[in-house]
Amino acid sequence: MIGNFARYYKPYKLTLYAVILGSLLAAGLDLIFPMAVRYVLNVVVPQKDIGDLMFYTGALFILYILNYGVLFFVSYVGHMLSASMENDMRRDLFAHMQSMSFKYFDNARTGQLLSRLTSDISEIGELAFRGPNDLIVCSITMLGTIILLFWMNFSLGALVAALLILKTIHTIYVNKKMKIAFRANRSKNGELSAQAEESLSGIRVVKAFAREDYQLNKFWEKCVELLQTRKKSYKILAHFAGSVNFFTNFANLVVMFVGGLLIIKNELAMSDFVAFLLYVNLFMKPMFRLTVFTEMYQRGMAGFHRFQEVMVLAPEIVDADDAVNDWAIKGEIAFENISFAYTDDRNIISGLNLKISPGETVAFVGETGVGKTTIANMLLRFYEPDEGRIMIDGIDIKKIRQKHLHENIGLVQQDVFLFSDSVYNNIAFGKPGATQAEVEEAAKMASADHFIEELPEKYVTEIGERGVKLSGGQKQRIAIARMFLKKPPIVVLDEATSSLDNKTEKVIQQSLEKLIKNRTTLIIAHRMTTVINADRIVVLDKNGVAEIGNHHELMKKQGIYYNLYNSQIND
Repeated sequence: MIGNFARYYKPYKLTLYAVILGSLLAAGLDLIFPMAVRYVLNVVVPQKDIGDLMFYTGALFILYILNYGVLFFVSYVGHMLSASMENDMRRDLFAHMQSMSFKYFDNARTGQLLSRLTSDISEIGELAFRGPNDLIVCSITMLGTIILLFWMNFSLGALVAALLILKTIHTIYVNKKMKIAFRANRSKNGELSAQAEESLSGIRVVKAFAREDYQLNKFWEKCVELLQTRKKSYKILAHFAGSVNFFTNFANLVVMFVGGLLIIKNELAMSDFVAFLLYVNLFMKPMFRLTVFTEMYQRGMAGFHRFQEVMVLAPEIVDADDAVNDWAIKGEIAFENISFAYTDDRNIISGLNLKISPGETVAFVGETGVGKTTIANMLLRFYEPDEGRIMIDGIDIKKIRQKHLHENIGLVQQDVFLFSDSVYNNIAFGKPGATQAEVEEAAKMASADHFIEELPEKYVTEIGERGVKLSGGQKQRIAIARMFLKKPPIVVLDEATSSLDNKTEKVIQQSLEKLIKNRTTLIIAHRMTTVINADRIVVLDKNGVAEIGNHHELMKKQGIYYNLYNSQIND
């Protein structure tokens, strides 16, 4: 895990080296100050020369200024280093999440994923700078202090070293307990984020059913669970912080007592004793820093552990090494012996064989759960078939790069997703770099230009989260405008008008008819009125393909399609 963490330093090696050198210099200056005080007390003061005293005082003051400059550089550059690494990790994690198949997102909670992208990565970023910096400064300061203490007085140095060993053993013990506690904190924090995201995303449903108290209680339960895990970690931290303070005071007490005895026996000079006390207190500064570092390390590594949990997951659907992306798709589609199941219980689709010619419109109808939408999802490689293969223009879609595949297939769904952005940007999403004229033409083709012109700021009007400021029909026209701009050779209409009223549906249907003209089209529909003009209609049931034909042919058979159509017409 440490190796995976360290690789994020590679682009910033020079910056890291500069921070390390600065930290070494700062640690060295800290070690100089007590020795300089010792020299002044031993040499300068006995000479009673005010000029020399002022000189050495001024020299120390300059060193203090230099130390300030070094610490400023280390802190600023170091934090920028950690921020850059944090951004890189967040980019990699987001990109990796985007590469995962739909099966991954079916089992993941959005709030948990957001927690990993935000708070977890933030904890890692802080560790990226403070980790090496604190370890270097603390190691140099503590090692240098011990050496100088031994040099000034072996007995006192050995005593302090023994105390350090005891404290180190205690720190290792506490660190193990903190590791477990902080991982639990990160997990519970992710659950809290997931619960909040779910409740707020469904706020309209919550209010409509007057279930605010119920959702509040569920959220509060997660808050209490997080509080309990934090309680455990805070007890460990409090114990560790208190022990460091106790150790500092105890070490000063021991040094004062033993040093006092040595002075009484004329075995230690007063100047050495003062320097000794300064070094002991200097030695304690890293101990306090290690207290903070221990907490930060555990939080950071807990965050990195959750980061790695996602990064080690391999996408289920990947491009083949020889996948192609450089030919114009004509739109011939062939489903060859396709079978698919979401679980091991039963197949949703079994032995589907179907060939669709370029420019042909084929509709899929049937009861809920027979696999209509699944067929579209497999065509887009959102899911892989368990058996069989799907061909486009005679090429297995597994041999087509996913990006190229998605660029050539347009998808219009019942539940239109619009971004919290302007009308213009939502339409232009269909074609990167689209001009104003192209966007307006696409809107006109989708019969969206009239209502857009009536908006407060026309095309630059912000439409709110998921297009909340627009009606269902308006959102659907924006989605269709995207498709006109994209101009894909293959179009999939997945219940594109099922949630609209009859009047709006007729308007949208006219736009869709213009969209699918001369394009290979798959229509997934419950409303029979939307498929009567299809070249072929595929009727699905739990056993697979039950009927195939156009509207008139299927009505003559008086089979499943006949019954479905009449049941809706007579409602």
